[in-house]
Amino acid sequence: MATARMDYYSGMLFYSKTLSGHDLVIDADPSVGGHDAGPRPKELMLYSLMGCTGMDVVSLLRKMRVIDQMESFRMEIDYEQTQDHPKVYTKLHLKYIFKFNGEPPKEQVEKAINLSQEKYCGVSAMMKKAVPEFTWEIVYE
Repeated sequence: MATARMDYYSGMLFYSKTLSGHDLVIDADPSVGGHDAGPRPKELMLYSLMGCTGMDVVSLLRKMRVIDQMESFRMEIDYEQTQDHPKVYTKLHLKYIFKFNGEPPKEQVEKAINLSQEKYCGVSAMMKKAVPEFTWEIVYE
């Protein structure tokens, strides 16, 4: 079993040297005793999701030899959460937003995203078990 570690610093600030050796600081808003020195723990879940599936998609599009046609790629998540504690996400809608030079390789993009969502992205798999409504779409600019 592997172990991850996080140390309390002060206020609401926590610090960790991640398993991959990077510094991670999380904190809270000053209204609840934080210093606003880092992101909030729950919001990191959204960025972990986008990072995980985004890396899958880029890797797969590279293997499909269509990455060079891509001019830009970004993701956005629309979300809803409960108002009562514990405040948890109830809806996530992930948008994969692409811009390609010329006609987009839609078949390959759809295949890459489906593979990420159905097979490779562990963060997506965990979120789907916890969030009642999890959807995604592909947008071409």
